[in-house]
Amino acid sequence: MKLYILDASAWLRLFLQDGPALPGLDAAAAAVQRGDASFLAPELILVEAAHALQRKRRARLLKDQEVRELWVDMRRTPLELLAVSDHIDAAMELSGKHELSAYDALYLAVAMRTGATLLTADGELHKVAARLGAA
Repeated sequence: MKLYILDASAWLRLFLQDGPALPGLDAAAAAVQRGDASFLAPELILVEAAHALQRKRRARLLKDQEVRELWVDMRRTPLELLAVSDHIDAAMELSGKHELSAYDALYLAVAMRTGATLLTADGELHKVAARLGAA
């Protein structure tokens, strides 16, 4: 079974088409729906995605009801959440070595430890993941 690590930017992109198409995301989502693949993410994704939705609400890009409905839909995503504590040490190493935020490095650490493909809309994170064979 193919494994994909979703970061918050990719997860949001599944529901909000507010940027360029993310290569591989639609195919990954279809594979997950067929049962041929799984989405994984550190628990941090919940906080990051909720924060992003609230920022869009405060900027009046989304209405309160839209945020509530999006959140309910997003939480229905078949997404296995992994404990941050299991990956934070590796993330700290990656963060320092590759000049990534601890947040981004956490997603990369999970991808590298699980052998999964990292899906992200973050260009810099994608570049590092590609260099390390995780994209």
